[in-house]
Amino acid sequence: MTDRELSFLKEHFDGEELERAKNRVESGEPLAYVIGEWYFWDDTFKLNTSCLIPRPDTEHLVEHGLKYVESGDSIADLCCGSGCIGLSILKHTVDTVCTFVDISEEALAMTKLNAERMGLSGRCRFICRDILKDRAEGDFDVIFSNPPYIRSDVVPTLEVTRHEPMIALDGGEDGMDFYRVLIRDYDPRVMLLEIGYDQKEDILSLCECKVYNDYGGNPRVAIIER
Repeated sequence: MTDRELSFLKEHFDGEELERAKNRVESGEPLAYVIGEWYFWDDTFKLNTSCLIPRPDTEHLVEHGLKYVESGDSIADLCCGSGCIGLSILKHTVDTVCTFVDISEEALAMTKLNAERMGLSGRCRFICRDILKDRAEGDFDVIFSNPPYIRSDVVPTLEVTRHEPMIALDGGEDGMDFYRVLIRDYDPRVMLLEIGYDQKEDILSLCECKVYNDYGGNPRVAIIER
């Protein structure tokens, strides 16, 4: 355990609870799940093991998205997990509303909790749905999504699948299942998608879009303007 991890634990636990938390981290459980929250953009988001842990790469969706969302827009956060993308956009825009969609009721419960904590519940709608099978109703001006995009044969080889939900990682045989559905079924003014580091050519084969790199120089955000 690093000193930084221990410092985080001491902010949340003491006594016997601290010792149990230390044991969980030392056994390999991610710190974010142990403390039940993690940091994204400029806030802290509650999460459980049904949600992917928010990562800095995903913040690029917010960074670019804030350039496109206009006052009064109806937006959607599809495959929302903890809701960190859509809620970050709502927090920094005026008169916007967001529809949050996820296949997991447990993940949506975290989105609802985060919306309440941030005072944004009145601008939110929540739908539990498998978007591969059923389109989410609504006319959306801007859509955000960090969908599952790892190839099915790669998923079992990843360390992340020891603890994070496989359903939030597996993007099908070629990793592109969700992108095909999103591009086919939705027609917003702008769609912003997180993509894998090796998926630039794949997404360009599906649609005309702009692709932006993350701070590590890897392709990360595809922006489709209609």
